[in-house]
Amino acid sequence: MSGSIASYDQLVRQVEALKKENSHLRRELEDNSNHLSKLENETSDMKEVLKHLQGKLEQEARVMVSSGQTEVLDQLKALQMDITSLYNLKFAPEVTSSGRGAEESPPGPASHRDGPGELGRATFRMLEELDRER
Repeated sequence: MSGSIASYDQLVRQVEALKKENSHLRRELEDNSNHLSKLENETSDMKEVLKHLQGKLEQEARVMVSSGQTEVLDQLKALQMDITSLYNLKFAPEVTSSGRGAEESPPGPASHRDGPGELGRATFRMLEELDRER
């Protein structure tokens, strides 16, 4: 009889330990979820800043082409290629490995529906076209 009481007490201690571990894991999961949400918001903000900078670069490129400042324009083209390549290296694998696809992001204006690589290539093509027109 004392053996069954000891095994019951042991089971009670195991259940309590499992409850504590479960609570700890729930807190950790909640913390990770909050951190992920914060990172997603920061990434979204950074994308908006990049879109804004992209627009300013395109506008500056048009002004430079119209005023004949092609040396700076060539430097901007190279910089744009570097920025696009760096962005693709740093963020593209994380986006695809996280399981979130483009279908989950809200559609923006038509000029921004493409990914950052496509946006960079479109800008590069536009800069080349402007350069040819000059």
